Amino acid sequence: MAEVTIYTDGAARGNPNGPGGYGALLRYKDDSGKVFEREYSAGYAVTTNNRMELMAAIVALEKLRVSCRVTLYSDSKYLTDAYNEGWIYYWKEHGYRNKSGDPVKNAELWARLCEQTDRHEVTFVWIKGHAGHPENERCDELATSAADGESLLLDDGGDLRTEIPAPKDAVSGGTKTAGAGAEPLLPVVDEGLLAQALEGKLSTQKLETLLLQLQNRIDMEIEISEKLEEILEQE
Repeated sequence: MAEVTIYTDGAARGNPNGPGGYGALLRYKDDSGKVFEREYSAGYAVTTNNRMELMAAIVALEKLRVSCRVTLYSDSKYLTDAYNEGWIYYWKEHGYRNKSGDPVKNAELWARLCEQTDRHEVTFVWIKGHAGHPENERCDELATSAADGESLLLDDGGDLRTEIPAPKDAVSGGTKTAGAGAEPLLPVVDEGLLAQALEGKLSTQKLETLLLQLQNRIDMEIEISEKLEEILEQE
């Protein structure tokens, strides 16, 4: 079985509701001693640091075409402790719910990651971030550069298997409509969630989130409409 070393990192600006990205570095040495390296990264318009930490590991492992023995280095305790402390095995056995019976956050991503840890022999190793570790620093550079990039993707809260381009004006969960830094006049409705809802693919929790977004938007539209009517009456 081939042995591969992976380094990963995730980043988010304004965590938990800002642009973010992930970075991963894969290293493999063949029988002749030749070293092969690959780097992967992507950015999302509105996401969280934890989701990007998971995505870095997921994408890196998915890039391996055959089962491998992997040592994966990460500065995320959220990621490494889930496996090294054994929490993930309980979550998986109980439908990605914790011991209180509540759904685990980012369950879809954990399930996607488990598909890969079932396929490979993975050892998770925690390393301290921003401590001069060259590969970790490189992954941080990849992740932050992706987060600050122009071609950002939409994080719909699911497993992110499909890369959906985010609207060009999507910024920190809102849309700039009245100049740089302006807040949206109307509350934003997540179009990704809306599309999934219309296809009957949303969990109850996400459906409740979407309904709240829609209700907030409707309430604001009614308020604006009433104010406009008052203005017209005054004229």
